[in-house]
Amino acid sequence: MLLTDTNPVDGTRGQQKFNSVDYTPLLRAALVRMDRWVTEEEAPPSSRYPRLADGTAVPPEQPKRVFTALPEVGFPPYLPQVRRLDFGSAAERGVAKLPPEVGEPYPHFVPAVDQDGNEVSGVRLPDLTVPLATYTGWNLRHPQMGAPDQLMSLMGSTIPFPATRRDREALGDPRLSISERYPTKTEYLAQARREAQRLVESGHLLAEDLELVVDQASRRHEILLEISESPLTVR
Repeated sequence: MLLTDTNPVDGTRGQQKFNSVDYTPLLRAALVRMDRWVTEEEAPPSSRYPRLADGTAVPPEQPKRVFTALPEVGFPPYLPQVRRLDFGSAAERGVAKLPPEVGEPYPHFVPAVDQDGNEVSGVRLPDLTVPLATYTGWNLRHPQMGAPDQLMSLMGSTIPFPATRRDREALGDPRLSISERYPTKTEYLAQARREAQRLVESGHLLAEDLELVVDQASRRHEILLEISESPLTVR
């Protein structure tokens, strides 16, 4: 697992290190379950996605409050919006008025996040259920690139937790530190294994990939703890 804030393909750089969650085990399970659905008529696992009904889809203000409380973490000030367009009364007959009149934006919602900034809906790997960092699907541009209030294209973020309570208090980080959550690596891996087993039981992870996910969790613990213990530097 390589953690970097720079895209080796084009040199673009984010304010945060890129999202390091490996979702390929979930894709493998989804492919197998899709095949069984078609060939054996075995129903797939229930869908998991943000919903207004249960409060897992919310206005952007909810995650904004969480992320702006984190040190050195911004929140996108310009979120994509879809606006109402009026092509004129004859549009239904194929005669459109161009350019159309631009109206008010449609209401838009985003996935709700927990106190750490991790999404609470969807199919969640141990990265999110037994976290060592905050993971997002977005990343702002690094100031050295210019336009630091703009989103990068298709790049998420990994924002590691502080290593210890002392680090957390020194940084003013509201998230519990790694050591406060997991006294030992053994305890962390035991929790990660339990969460991975739950995904196997729900049909979202193949049993043969359980050890892979646990091994990834072990490596992730080493890397993120090392990063969290590094002295704070101005980027």
